[in-house]
Amino acid sequence: FHKDAGKPSLGRQKNNLQSVFKSEHGEFETCAFRVLIMEDSSAVKAHYFDASALVKLAANDPDEEPGRNNIRSYYQSEANFFATSQCLSEAIGVFKRKQLNGLFSQEEYIKTIKNFIGITVGGKLQIEEVPLLSPIWLKEAEKLMNKHGLDFVDCCQIVTLLRGKYSPFALDSKSILITADKDLAKAARGEGARVWLCTKEPPP
Repeated sequence: FHKDAGKPSLGRQKNNLQSVFKSEHGEFETCAFRVLIMEDSSAVKAHYFDASALVKLAANDPDEEPGRNNIRSYYQSEANFFATSQCLSEAIGVFKRKQLNGLFSQEEYIKTIKNFIGITVGGKLQIEEVPLLSPIWLKEAEKLMNKHGLDFVDCCQIVTLLRGKYSPFALDSKSILITADKDLAKAARGEGARVWLCTKEPPP
């Protein structure tokens, strides 16, 4: 029995709300869905990991100590975690850099990769694919790169929160970006996103 079994999923909540609205009001309207989400009291929310936070789920070296215990406990106790495939690839690249820099032995590197895959894509993390090459997505990311001086993947992370699958959720159900990157956290908050800077702040 999984400890998250009693927690409602975002997908089920979204589908239920859509079904109720369609049955009572006919054609579904996005703006009405947004209102329903804002008034929902169960506070089910999406948690989006960036690469810097994903690394802490598996890496045991001293560099990842700040926030590591909190983020692992939160991951075990909560539900509805997401990441993009780009963030997963970036996190795996971080493990390799640690190995090249002498923080991991070859054995530790292999063990960390296996553990990471097991607890993420082999566990409770869901992958949200985003249309990185679509003109609208590129335009949004470019705007953020110019405004905040962040790299492309970080800006796409912000766009995912603002324009992605669960962006209509608001108030207590508003999606949360989990990151260890203070620059990304500052930029995301500047765009109105909800953020947990796991190295400096308590869990939400």
